[in-house]
Amino acid sequence: MKNITKETLQKIKRENVRPRPKSYFLVRRSVVWIIFGLSTLFGSVASGIAIFQIKHAEWDLYRHFSHSLLRFVLLMLPYVWLIFLIGFSFFAYYAYRHTERGYRYSVVWVVVQNVFLAIILGWLLYASGLSENLETVFQAKVPIYRRLQAHKQKVWMSPRQGLLAGTITKIISQQKIQLLDLQQNYWVIDIADTLWRGHLRPVKGLKIKIVGKIKGGKEFIAEEIRPWKGKKHRGGRGSFKSNRNRQR
Repeated sequence: MKNITKETLQKIKRENVRPRPKSYFLVRRSVVWIIFGLSTLFGSVASGIAIFQIKHAEWDLYRHFSHSLLRFVLLMLPYVWLIFLIGFSFFAYYAYRHTERGYRYSVVWVVVQNVFLAIILGWLLYASGLSENLETVFQAKVPIYRRLQAHKQKVWMSPRQGLLAGTITKIISQQKIQLLDLQQNYWVIDIADTLWRGHLRPVKGLKIKIVGKIKGGKEFIAEEIRPWKGKKHRGGRGSFKSNRNRQR
């Protein structure tokens, strides 16, 4: 025992090892927990936006597509945010691993617990409407994210399959409106017998999704019109109302 103590003291002296101040460990511990907290927070944001996109995905549109169910599911899933959620959970594990008791838990346990916590917090973000606001900000401010989401918009540019989307540019009459689609083409939309979702009204400047059938040329018969996305993008009430429209 004396030899071990002597050798240890000699090694400390030889390598000029100096004890670290208590403040070093306090700072290190704080940094670790800050990294863990930020990873959980960012994971919650990713979870909240993923929940928003899943809740507002058009799952009932599968009947309009000829490709496989798996391909349709992959198209609809917010895989970008799901990848971020898992990634931030691993960051959280890395930070937690460097805490005093982090060594006691396996990577699977920490990651699963963190994902579960992020989903709960993400659901709260979704319920408060913050996740929708954040998704809108990403769409407007982050070009890369906008390009990644562009493929989902292409789903609605399939008029021969009964899907069309764009912005109302003109109220022609109680039975017809003019639409500028996502590819900058003008359409005349027959709304004489249309189901309007989300308490929508035909208002100039309103961005909408349409389920129906092509009539010929650039004319389209709308069977159902939906909000472009979410609760905050339904547009205001317009004064125009078709006598034959069924509102829901």
